[in-house]
Formats: sequence, C-alpha cells, structure tokens
Amino acid sequence: MYGLPWFDFIVAPVRAKNEVGTRDRLLRVASRLVREEGPQALTLEAVARRALVGRGTLRYHFGGKQGLVEALVREHREHVSALLATLRWSRRASRVRSRKVAA
Repeated sequence: MYGLPWFDFIVAPVRAKNEVGTRDRLLRVASRLVREEGPQALTLEAVARRALVGRGTLRYHFGGKQGLVEALVREHREHVSALLATLRWSRRASRVRSRKVAA
C-alpha cells in the first residue's frame, strides 16, 4: 500500500476467506440458540453476538432473518431425512434377519 512492504502486514493482515465455514458456523450457533432459549430468542443480533460477527455477516450469508430460518429448516430437514432413511434400512435389515432365523 504506501510503498512500504511491511505496511499491509501490520495494518491489514490477510485473512483467508472461509465463507462456507462461516455459514455453517452461523447455522450451528443459530440452531444452538433456538435449542437453548427457544425460537423467540432467534434474532440476527443474538446470533451475531454469539458467533462474534456483525449483523452484516448474517445479512451477507442469509439476506436476513427469514433467510436464516429457511436455511435452518433446510439443514434440519436434511438431517431428519437421513435419520428416517437409516431407520427404514434398519427395519428392513431386521426383517430379513428375523426371516432367516425363522427359516
């Protein structure tokens, strides 16, 4: 920046952008906030404070509170779908085992 090779290292250290990691971390923090304090506690300010980021970071990743809630619902829906698939597979496997034992 000002012709001084050391200036950027002192004033503005380079930070690696890890937007996927940040988004996931924000979702984990929001999810934990809802579990601990209930859905009424879910505000951009509360999530930002717990995640140690500004509200602008949440707006960048989710557009606002509605986007954050939609992302939380999508994430939890994926987890629930995976759990249900595991249960279905487990039930089928136990039926097959019980048929083999009975035969």
